[in-house]
Amino acid sequence: MSIAILETTGSAHERGRQHGVLMAAAIAANVETYLARFAAGGLNRDAALATAETWVPRLARINPAYHEEMAGIAEGAGLPLGLIALLNVRYELTYGVFGAESKARALAACEPDGCTAFGLLPERTDSGHVVLGQNWDWLAPIRGSSFVLRARRDDGPDFLAVMEAGVVGTKMAVNEHGIGLCINGLVSRHDGANDGAKPFHVRCREIIDAARYDQALLAIVSGARMGSGNFLVGTAEGEIIDIEAAPDDHACLYPVDGILTHANHFTAMPEAGSRMETISASTLFRGDRLYRLLNQGGRRIDHDHMRACLSDHVSHPLGICRHPDPAAPEAKRTVTAAAVILDLDDRRLWVADGPPCEVPFASFNL
Repeated sequence: MSIAILETTGSAHERGRQHGVLMAAAIAANVETYLARFAAGGLNRDAALATAETWVPRLARINPAYHEEMAGIAEGAGLPLGLIALLNVRYELTYGVFGAESKARALAACEPDGCTAFGLLPERTDSGHVVLGQNWDWLAPIRGSSFVLRARRDDGPDFLAVMEAGVVGTKMAVNEHGIGLCINGLVSRHDGANDGAKPFHVRCREIIDAARYDQALLAIVSGARMGSGNFLVGTAEGEIIDIEAAPDDHACLYPVDGILTHANHFTAMPEAGSRMETISASTLFRGDRLYRLLNQGGRRIDHDHMRACLSDHVSHPLGICRHPDPAAPEAKRTVTAAAVILDLDDRRLWVADGPPCEVPFASFNL
């Protein structure tokens, strides 16, 4: 399976329109996938759609350019703006469901996000470059509906990113200034405390909109958050920081011997009341295991070793390389939807459109 590449140009609205036209079928499919997942967690279709509608004016206030690009997607895909808003706040809606499931300890009925990310400083890579990477583990139907976006812009830095059809905010990305991003979902007992705060995907986009590293970090730590999230941010200038963000606080992790890894639970901020591990216990070993596996690649880790680490199957099917669990309800089954490696110095991205044990990596440059 080969991932699609889309290049957009022009204004925010025009770039969104191009996205909407070319990814219309995948966008419509994503809407149905998320509505089914919300319903499986107790958030019915009508309530999800009504909540999404309230976010349309909120997003216009929070980030007008983001809202304008959403409007372009809606126009291009021929869908109401409220449905595009649904996709762009799906993190808040989905992780709200995860929080409810964690409180109910719905272990047998839930199989949430399982992303495992890493960062390598120049002294640990064979190229001498800063490299980030991760497996993006998400709902099985989403596999095949993501794409690589090469955005050419007059209103901000050009960037290269793995995108989710219909979502303006990036997933794994690198911009023309060498700022790169990987992400992990987190759940804390404080989630939902700041209704209407800037959403996760808007922050992701603002990180990649930054011209300087400090500006990228400010996009994470400034202002209250509605839900938790983990941001692993690097720069080609030779720095990597991982920021665990809860609604009203954050904590930072730094590389140890040139390597930094993270999964889906809080490790630097116990006061957050980490909850994801109660419904996805694999997070308790994935981050540390990835660290050890990477370290086995010697002082200068090459891409072949990185790819092999991302293909690890301990605790199959819910290991670092994730496969659908047939015991889970269909709407909740997850898979490694994409495996990604980012070279921040070269502004290059390698991506496997599915589990890296099965799918070869394709290379894209900015």
